[in-house]
Amino acid sequence: MIKRLEKDGHEVIGWDIINGQDVCDPALNVKNIDYLFHLACPVDPAHYQEVAIPTMLASSVGTYNMLELAKKNNAKFLYVSSSEVYGDSTQLPYKEDDPGIVNTWGERAYYGESKRFGEMMTMAYYHYMDLDVRIVRPFNIYGIGMRQNDSRVIPSFMRARKEEKILFINDSGQSTRTFCYIDDFIEGVVRAMFYPGTNGEIFNLGSKELITILQLATMIDSNISIQKTTRTGEQKHRQPDITKAKDILDWEPYVSLKKGLEVMWKSYQ
Repeated sequence: MIKRLEKDGHEVIGWDIINGQDVCDPALNVKNIDYLFHLACPVDPAHYQEVAIPTMLASSVGTYNMLELAKKNNAKFLYVSSSEVYGDSTQLPYKEDDPGIVNTWGERAYYGESKRFGEMMTMAYYHYMDLDVRIVRPFNIYGIGMRQNDSRVIPSFMRARKEEKILFINDSGQSTRTFCYIDDFIEGVVRAMFYPGTNGEIFNLGSKELITILQLATMIDSNISIQKTTRTGEQKHRQPDITKAKDILDWEPYVSLKKGLEVMWKSYQ
């Protein structure tokens, strides 16, 4: 994201907690901002206990701080939410105005519910504070640059293939997902921020290529050993309707899953 913005001629003022900038820090005060992209959130679906509270704080306190920062600077604001705000609805594909079927008591509720709260707060600043905002909902973004120990499905499968280890899949592997390559996603985010007619809008950003997790596993390595496991609270199916992004942003993904996986696998060599 930073590389793309700098390539387009923007000066990126600050980013990421590793640079000492914590969105949950009320003392964080950056001036001369024209655009604020709020992507901050820990993501580690295999380790709920470690990331649950930081995730909720980043999406609540952190979102509030970033909205206030945008308001002080009269900056345009973009909030990166999640496809998990739809919950476990069985009506596919998901449209931006579909209600989510969610709960507050499951082990994984901390992620989807905190993202929903972040969306609500963002829209409150749009309705009541006259802030220029937009929300994007990513559907399983992947690509070069993911953490080496990332516990999301594609990097986990890539490591299993490289290390010739058993691949663990949840339940029977029949859950379905779509996967969007990072370059396509960033293009959608940039357009959502800079294109006209995006204030107060929500956009699904993802691919229409629906695939089961078992099919994904065999696509990455047709000979890999598979063992079933159980991880609670995950959605059974996820697929976006991207009509709105096409109409307003003139956006759709171009990198196929096959091509994206080939490019990513090369980075593991």
